[in-house]
Amino acid sequence: MTFQEIWSPWLIGPFLWLAGIAGMGSVAYALMKFSKVEEKLRELSFVIFASVVLGLFFVVADLSRPLNVPFAIISSLSQGVFIAKLAQSWMTIGITLLSLLLLMTFALVLRHTVAEGLSRITDRPWYLTLLAIIGFLVTIYSGFLISSASGVPFWNTGLIPLLWIISASICAIAVLKIMTRGEEIAHLLTRAGLSLDVAELVAVFALVASPLYAGPEAARESAQALVSGELAIYFWLGVVIVGIIVPLALGLQLLRREDRRLGLAAALCALLGALILRALVVQAGVFSTIGL
Repeated sequence: MTFQEIWSPWLIGPFLWLAGIAGMGSVAYALMKFSKVEEKLRELSFVIFASVVLGLFFVVADLSRPLNVPFAIISSLSQGVFIAKLAQSWMTIGITLLSLLLLMTFALVLRHTVAEGLSRITDRPWYLTLLAIIGFLVTIYSGFLISSASGVPFWNTGLIPLLWIISASICAIAVLKIMTRGEEIAHLLTRAGLSLDVAELVAVFALVASPLYAGPEAARESAQALVSGELAIYFWLGVVIVGIIVPLALGLQLLRREDRRLGLAAALCALLGALILRALVVQAGVFSTIGL
């Protein structure tokens, strides 16, 4: 089977993963601030900012001519056509959103380190609301980037943006789970994670089951590669078992009594499964053939 060779799963997969962590991590930061939960906000700001930086690195590294990106943006701005190009390209939208999130999260890092006076801006409700909106848009954009790609029927489904939101929310919870030590907060994160794990399991199976029984031949080939083909071992072991089943089982155990080690194991498995999921979805893409 010949998979698509336009996007590298080992570059775009990590980019999608990091974009999700940064995006929903920003939403989590805003919600925690609105709820007056100050624990680990400093560390969370570092994680969000680092994820944006690394995400930009991976997406630019996948381009055949990475230096063309800043030149293209500068050129379109100077010609006054940037807004028009923004409406035509998911990649341009994504770079713009990521750049905005980069600036906003850098301000958070400064606020928690060397420039506490920035709190007069970064702690304002309007700033936190804008941070959450941009974070959510970054996350859902990474799903539409895949689902709107032409020529690969397996990707052309609204399930991918939805799955990306669910999975990225799980990643944000996992990051908080790793950082937090408070039992009350950890228990709240456990309950939220369990609900999202169930939703993710349903969404993942819907993503692969739908093309198996209906849809173009190329989409069916992609789904078969994941379910029973050459990518099946990675899908079942990495995504389903490690990424969903193990966190679910550990989460049920944690409902009875929080345990730091079990919580860390569940969080790390969830993060790893989310990364493998994105890499496999990109890898499994098969171009449709057009009969002559």
